[in-house]
Amino acid sequence: MKDIRVSLGEPHTSITDDNELLFSFPVYVVNTGYYNLAQLNVSTEIFNQSGVGIAQGSTVIPLIRAGETTNATHNMKLNLTDLSENNQDLLFYDSELIVHLMVNMKAAEVVPVQASYNSSIQWGAPLYNLKVGTAQPATFNATHALVTIPISFENHAFFDLTGTVQVSIYSNTNTRLTTVESSIQTPQHSQYAENMELYVPLTASNGARLDVFFVTPLFSLGPLVIFNAG
Repeated sequence: MKDIRVSLGEPHTSITDDNELLFSFPVYVVNTGYYNLAQLNVSTEIFNQSGVGIAQGSTVIPLIRAGETTNATHNMKLNLTDLSENNQDLLFYDSELIVHLMVNMKAAEVVPVQASYNSSIQWGAPLYNLKVGTAQPATFNATHALVTIPISFENHAFFDLTGTVQVSIYSNTNTRLTTVESSIQTPQHSQYAENMELYVPLTASNGARLDVFFVTPLFSLGPLVIFNAG
């Protein structure tokens, strides 16, 4: 094994046609020994900081001959819809993800050999520091009030965030008073800040809560419920 070196490079990240996150790791295998390596299987699993697995993948290299160096690409897909349901914190907080690498092979094409190690990658949250401000009502006309609600966040992710944000105001009797929707066009490493303006009938009872929804090609989130909205 002293003549065999397997390393995993820094991942390249992209979005697939079916709107999943794709991590592409370059894999380098150096075989300076006298024996061929057969059925080299590179398996990886990504864990969050709590130790919960969120993605996994496997790549097989059929044969690496003695004295050869082989470069391959190991791919892993991460479904953000699943992430928003089961690991919602990663949408709001930057984090360090743990990558567990397991390598299985047959030295001299016969003897089974296994090795493993851990590394880490940085994760940037697409809705980092999300803030929904206090509703600010003002009289608009004789029948309606104009309620302004500031919403902001920072896109720390490696991908651009597009989609819509929808805000609804409900009365204390759980009647929806009004809804407004606004588009999101937030490139990676930039900030989103918008004042959502909603028109509420003056005859309605005071608002009891806000429901906030985010809908993007990568994930949907909501309702985020904020009570005593104004």
